[in-house]
Amino acid sequence: MTPILIESSDTMDDFIAQLNNKKIIAVDTEFFRETSYYPKLALVQIATDSIIVCIDPLAFDAKKALQEILLDESITKIIHSCSQDLEVLFYYLGKAPRNIYDTQIANALLTEQHQAGYATLVENELDVQLDKSQTRSNWLQRPLTKKQIQYAGDDVYYLYQVHSLLDEKLHKTERKAWLDEELSKLFNDENNFQVASDKLWQRVKGSTKLTRKKLAIVQSIALWREQLAQKKDKTRRKILSDDIIIQLAIEPPENTSILNQNIDHRTHFNDKEKQQLFETIQTALTCPENQWPDNQFTILDKQQKTLLKTLQQCVNNRAEKLGISSAVLCSRKELIMLIVSQKQQDKSQQATLNILQGWRLHCLGQHLLETIKNAK
Repeated sequence: MTPILIESSDTMDDFIAQLNNKKIIAVDTEFFRETSYYPKLALVQIATDSIIVCIDPLAFDAKKALQEILLDESITKIIHSCSQDLEVLFYYLGKAPRNIYDTQIANALLTEQHQAGYATLVENELDVQLDKSQTRSNWLQRPLTKKQIQYAGDDVYYLYQVHSLLDEKLHKTERKAWLDEELSKLFNDENNFQVASDKLWQRVKGSTKLTRKKLAIVQSIALWREQLAQKKDKTRRKILSDDIIIQLAIEPPENTSILNQNIDHRTHFNDKEKQQLFETIQTALTCPENQWPDNQFTILDKQQKTLLKTLQQCVNNRAEKLGISSAVLCSRKELIMLIVSQKQQDKSQQATLNILQGWRLHCLGQHLLETIKNAK
């Protein structure tokens, strides 16, 4: 099918009428965020079994119509690797769509491919090789080319077909309930697609090599940078590069003059912003030790390390029998947390572990608990 480009409210109304109460649609987005903090929605593609459209939100106000379709929880939205699409739609629509069917997750429950790309999935399931020449296109540029429109349309045309094949396999293998469980974790009423403010130091390259005291400075500057990036809608590194943050943490400036000497030739701050940055650093220097970021990794003793190897082998063996990636079943990090929480009898920590919930608990989690118990 040839994709239809929608550039007006009238054409959009016609499309909504053609949906004819369909309860399953394939959805994809094109967006741009190389120079901004927030992603800029450039195109929304939707496909059913009978029509493909590319909706141009830059040509008309498509917000209300897209809300009507995408926020309707009675409609299943098929999306591949949905996190970025949900984020950009959240900022455009004011709310993230629900009732998502993520084909990347579905495939991960059926094969050893943990995070298969869309082109790989289409080739594996449909024996079709997609043209990816437009992947790096500037989707904000107008007019859109015929190649861009066809590329965008293909992303949902084949997605709709792949969904049917994957869903059939999930039912045959009795793993549809697994997918439902995984998809339910996508939705959190508190999720506003903001990064955890107390973990921003982890986004600064080179920070893991610093002491906890220096990390307190990195964390404070990173939080200040995040807020300014949001306010100016610029990327973090356009506001302040990671290497400058590390430099300021290692050698905190004693006054604003020294600060200016260190950053002036590489930043574009006004006097007020420079003063705020200086005060941020000074406040961090007086931060009490119990508030310093914790960059200490869990250290296992010799016996626990041996146990970890045993548990990893259990995971690998079970994953092989299930025909899925061991990373989907249980990560090394989770195994370490499981060992530590069992030793400390930390019920609240255990409640957060995927391996002790739902299908994973049934497939392997209970066996891991018994193995840990027998190792004592």
